[in-house]
Amino acid sequence: MDINSAIPVLMALHPGQRRVMYKLTSGIEVTATRTDRISENDFAVGLNIPGRPEFYPTHVRLLIDLHLKSISNEKEASELLAALELVYKGDDPLPLSKKVSNLTFPMQLDGSDVNLFYAQLLMIEQDFNYGPGKKSSSFDPPRGFLMAFIRWVMSGEDQIDRVITAAVRNYPPSKRFSTPKPSLFEL
Repeated sequence: MDINSAIPVLMALHPGQRRVMYKLTSGIEVTATRTDRISENDFAVGLNIPGRPEFYPTHVRLLIDLHLKSISNEKEASELLAALELVYKGDDPLPLSKKVSNLTFPMQLDGSDVNLFYAQLLMIEQDFNYGPGKKSSSFDPPRGFLMAFIRWVMSGEDQIDRVITAAVRNYPPSKRFSTPKPSLFEL
């Protein structure tokens, strides 16, 4: 579902309620559980991988995974980045996942399709917690903060340590990562 369709579904969650947002053919489920931790309607993004207990991936996991993908297959990582840009713009990750699920990376934590699904939810979470009337953000929409970090890590311009340190300390990425490179939309 696109961002505009996902928002009312997530807003309708009751405190503590968990919902499977995406279920992949591999059996992996991407979930949302309302926590109200940072603000009202805040939710935790979950990954339920068959045979493992559910866990809650953060932006740090996403950034590390994207870094691994970038250094292990730069060409296909650029295709994944193009799909992430479209998710950021509001597109439905489901049809995009079909285009990226066959990308191959010698190093990765999660499949590219899984990245799209939980990245979308992490972006929506940013919009919920840093939108109007919430904590302030210098990004409009607030999900741009996460997207700028995604662009930064996939640019390969800095060591992953520097990117992750900035992300966990909530230091904003450079303004040059606020907008995509025009060539990225060739998916």
